[in-house]
Amino acid sequence: MKEREFHLCHEPWIWVMEKDYHVEKVTLKEVLLHAKEYRGLAGETESQNIAILRFLLAVLHTIFSRQNENGEPAPIDSGKEARRRWKAIWEAGNFPEKPIEEYLSKWEDRFWLFDPDFPFYQVPNIEGTNNPAKKMNGEVVESNNKIQLFSMRSGREKEVLSYDEAARWLIYLQAFDDTAAKKPSPKLCLVGSIGVVAAKGDSLFETLMLNLTLLKDGIGLWNEARPSWERTKPSSEKLKKIPIPDNQPEILSLQCRRVLLHRENGVVTGYTEAAGEYIEKERAFTEQMTFWTKRKNEKNVDDDYPKLHEKSRQMWRDFSVLLGSAGRKPGVVSWVSRLQTEGIFPKGRFVIFKIVGVEYGSMTCGVVDEFSDSLEFHASLLGELGERWQNRISDEIVFCDQLAIAVGILGQDLDKSIGGNGSSAKEMAKEQAYYRLDLPFRRWLMQIDPEQNLEEQSAHVKEWRKTSKDIIRNLGKELVDQAGTIAIAGRTVKEKIKNKEVERHYSAPEAFNYFICRLSRLEQRWR
Repeated sequence: MKEREFHLCHEPWIWVMEKDYHVEKVTLKEVLLHAKEYRGLAGETESQNIAILRFLLAVLHTIFSRQNENGEPAPIDSGKEARRRWKAIWEAGNFPEKPIEEYLSKWEDRFWLFDPDFPFYQVPNIEGTNNPAKKMNGEVVESNNKIQLFSMRSGREKEVLSYDEAARWLIYLQAFDDTAAKKPSPKLCLVGSIGVVAAKGDSLFETLMLNLTLLKDGIGLWNEARPSWERTKPSSEKLKKIPIPDNQPEILSLQCRRVLLHRENGVVTGYTEAAGEYIEKERAFTEQMTFWTKRKNEKNVDDDYPKLHEKSRQMWRDFSVLLGSAGRKPGVVSWVSRLQTEGIFPKGRFVIFKIVGVEYGSMTCGVVDEFSDSLEFHASLLGELGERWQNRISDEIVFCDQLAIAVGILGQDLDKSIGGNGSSAKEMAKEQAYYRLDLPFRRWLMQIDPEQNLEEQSAHVKEWRKTSKDIIRNLGKELVDQAGTIAIAGRTVKEKIKNKEVERHYSAPEAFNYFICRLSRLEQRWR
């Protein structure tokens, strides 16, 4: 690599949305020093935004774990100091200029996109698979066998990347790259293999602060920050298993790929790529931005693993996972919970948590889609005051699941009454149930105030029970109407039940009666 070119602190490359919804491109220094002026990141995709958010958090963690809000050297040596420091920055309403300016100046040589010794997020002279620039572009979903018919880019523009685009997609690639056509055969990038969750504030400053977990899970101290760009030289070892990091900047800037960008006439024309670093995700609790689930490890013992999001599953259905009612709580949720309990996060505020995921193709080759969802509720639900409500909300989600199962069985029986096998109709009916319950449940959740007395809480739950049952009952009636006149007479079906072949008659009247009975039994059981 020849001369230095494109400095991330001085060249605009990060897309942000201003308060008037205008989208602007800013430098690394500007995005940190003026974070309060922006609504949030506004890159090409939500997955790119979350990748850049993690990079910005790595910078902030590094700075404020070493210096206080006044720019004085002062490592965080206690939970009390971590909370005090966070509170001081939060109440100031913006990141202090002195420590950010001094840090970026000290490490200025590490933020050149092109540099002979320290190209940002890259490795000089790396050998690997050569790819065209467009393969890095998450907006262009193509392969050698599949061309995107309706692309936002065409011709030469689709084949190359400007330097600012390359910087954004480079960070995205280190977070979400697939496993295709690389030697040696790599692991999936960390962020793409976990169920990412992040807190969201009213401004980019608030979003960064809420995810700035200065204590591990809101409790433990971190070890010394070791971001990837501070290494004495870029690591070139391929498919390198590393110990689970003991600090936030290291895992937030994990170099899952060894990359080198190729440039020509002021644009990026391609890149060389090889497998990079990976960690075993079992009990990788340094990762603060993921859901957790229990599953069997190699010793056939239940252990904690990151839980991937399901594209078609609404976020509120995983409320118990978000708040740790069914297992380990995401670190960022634990952190915001601690701030709420300590009275540092303002009382009476609402909090938003957002999930982002990508869908990979067969054998995790190629990103074919991405998805995101968010959930907003009273921040007091995270504190001690909200613990009782957390259980009640989880119960109501289970109740919704039971309603969806009931209408799913109705859909299955109606399909059998007109000659189908019922399986796909059952799943479609359940999807419709969750779709119909989605917005009403979100509205109900936002109306919950943990400071309500027991009588008010009970009335609020009863109101939701009635609303949800009415929604599902009306959906059931619609499914019967859609089944048509053939379903009224129905048909007799031979099927196996407990290894015995039996005959059963299916018709719309019978199916609907069974459905109403199931709803009645649910109502009695959940009183």
